[in-house]
Amino acid sequence: MNERQLAELLRDQVGRHGVPGASIAVLRNGTVTLACIGLADVSTGVPVTPQTRFSAGSLTKPMVATVIARLAGAGQLSLDDSVATHVPMLAGCAWARRATLWDLLANRSQIPLTQDLEFGFARHDDDGDAALAGLVAELTGPPSPAGAWSYSNAGWCVLGRVIESVTGGPWEDAMRRYLSDALADTTFRAGPDPSRASGHTTTPDGPVPVEQLRSRAYAPAGLTTATTATDLLRLAATHLDDDRLTALRAVQAHVPIHGWLDDWCLGWARFDWPGGPVWGWDGLVTGERAVLRILPVQAAAVAFLSNGESGRALYRTVFTEVMAAEFGIEVPPLRLTPVPGAVADLTRYAGVYAWPDQRVEVTVEAHHLRIKDADQTLVAQPIDDRTFLVDAADPDNPTVTFANFDEAGRPHVLYLMLWALPRQAGQRTR
Repeated sequence: MNERQLAELLRDQVGRHGVPGASIAVLRNGTVTLACIGLADVSTGVPVTPQTRFSAGSLTKPMVATVIARLAGAGQLSLDDSVATHVPMLAGCAWARRATLWDLLANRSQIPLTQDLEFGFARHDDDGDAALAGLVAELTGPPSPAGAWSYSNAGWCVLGRVIESVTGGPWEDAMRRYLSDALADTTFRAGPDPSRASGHTTTPDGPVPVEQLRSRAYAPAGLTTATTATDLLRLAATHLDDDRLTALRAVQAHVPIHGWLDDWCLGWARFDWPGGPVWGWDGLVTGERAVLRILPVQAAAVAFLSNGESGRALYRTVFTEVMAAEFGIEVPPLRLTPVPGAVADLTRYAGVYAWPDQRVEVTVEAHHLRIKDADQTLVAQPIDDRTFLVDAADPDNPTVTFANFDEAGRPHVLYLMLWALPRQAGQRTR
């Protein structure tokens, strides 16, 4: 696709999905093709340009992984070092003495998982240099159960603190220093920025700007990073060109979570797309969505940034065409149709799945499950034995996933989005 074709495709789909503005860039044969469409903020009418910065969200995590790998290459740390080696404030925690930096990158450190520590953005609103250390100091609870892969914002914040410990300064300074070749236009701290797009929520009257989240404590997990599509391609090119970073694409866990990933590596996910494989990751913050896909065989990459809640639906539509036309790769469609009889015995799923401060009860009713937490009750209809439909209209999380099945066919983990809630022994429901 040339620039005009790419822009026409993006323009046609932005309006259909109710996204105010978006940017997409394709790297192929060393050449970048870029298209920018729509508004950076509907209240100001400022257009999206190549210089517009959108939230990177969790695409910050592979950026952090890249810096950790470069520090390891420089001999300043080893991925086999224990977490406690570089974060002495956690030396009294069994999980931090046992887990390595490799484990943190692989999301298997058994870091304490709680709703408050994973999503405590409002409580951690300090903007000082000690904000990150303050959050990390709270991660002293009992370890999460072994054997269950789980995404963790807090784990990546610990890696940010490791970077601070090794470099002797704020993690943002190290990110700029060690990624200056790739992320020249990326910022890592929240603050006034005339080139920054606003996220938008959808209302009956159309998209409305939302306030940016500004917790510096969660910045290494992706809360404050703002980037451009071309910077994301430069990051991708760095990984394509530098053989020392290839190890970050090694599969660490097979975690098929529908609509999100097939495998987790070290900061990257792997996708089993026909014509692939493909690596990358996504970002999701309030009112903004980001996507980066890396195609090592084709020495190519595609980056996408948007400022609307339905940005992932827009991404799927646009990438389906771009991946097929440019690389002969098929983006698998979401499976959103329940399959009657897909699960013969639903009672195997009934139980309580919980963190210390979050409890989800799964019960059986007729031919579906009910999934109830403190805020809502969802009807979950089976698509297959792992995947259950809860909201076909949700562009981010239309399904939930069960995993870690025992010999009796009982799952021991419930994934809400990417976070694993372990099944609680001895608590039965009907």
